[in-house]
Amino acid sequence: PDDHPLRIKKELIADITKSGITSVLREATPVRMDLSHSGWSDIFFLGMDYPEGARVLNISIDLIINETGYEIPKPPIESYFRIIDRPVLRFVSLDLEASTEIKTISEVFDFAKDYLGLLKAGVIASGLIPPGMEGAERSIEHLLINLVGPGLGIEIITKVNGIPKGSRLAVSTNLLASIISVCMRASGQTKSLTGSLTEKERRLVAARAILGEWIGGSGGGWQDSGGVWPGIKTIKGTKAVEGDP
Repeated sequence: PDDHPLRIKKELIADITKSGITSVLREATPVRMDLSHSGWSDIFFLGMDYPEGARVLNISIDLIINETGYEIPKPPIESYFRIIDRPVLRFVSLDLEASTEIKTISEVFDFAKDYLGLLKAGVIASGLIPPGMEGAERSIEHLLINLVGPGLGIEIITKVNGIPKGSRLAVSTNLLASIISVCMRASGQTKSLTGSLTEKERRLVAARAILGEWIGGSGGGWQDSGGVWPGIKTIKGTKAVEGDP
């Protein structure tokens, strides 16, 4: 934790230290619908055995949820990031009606403790609390002093608007992508605090969302984070070559 290089952007900290008012960073993310997945060829064990045969056609979609009063489609996944005046890491899922306050680094890696394992996996995959810190027997306050400053903490809130489980819209992966994006923005890992991600940033978010799926234990497919890109796109596998990570 002493060597952690990331720092939360000053724009998110300034208001709470001066006036007690909190700035909130919001990330809105669409879901993805796969129009053709060529026999689930994006699933890990199939794609690894025959990567050049893996191809998926998918589309990013916003939704109108019945009985909500919205008349235009909107991204159904939302993530919020803000600084709070307590030295804890607080996770809140509005749709699951679940919340927790984390006080030790080891708690971040306890995915089975509550219903907030996806939020934990997203924070880890974003680099905010890197995977290498697993097993560190330290308080979260020790890390937060470097990230945001003495006496301050971080709250991450997520909301999935009206999508039932089993929708096959890759909600979990795109929720991970949303959490990762908002954490990357807040910690200066993106070119801009707001606005669209660059192509390089989208690719990094997609890769980290796949990492988050593995960390959280749910697996998933390579193209599930396709909601990070707008519009219709074809995603293909290819054999690894020298120099690939």
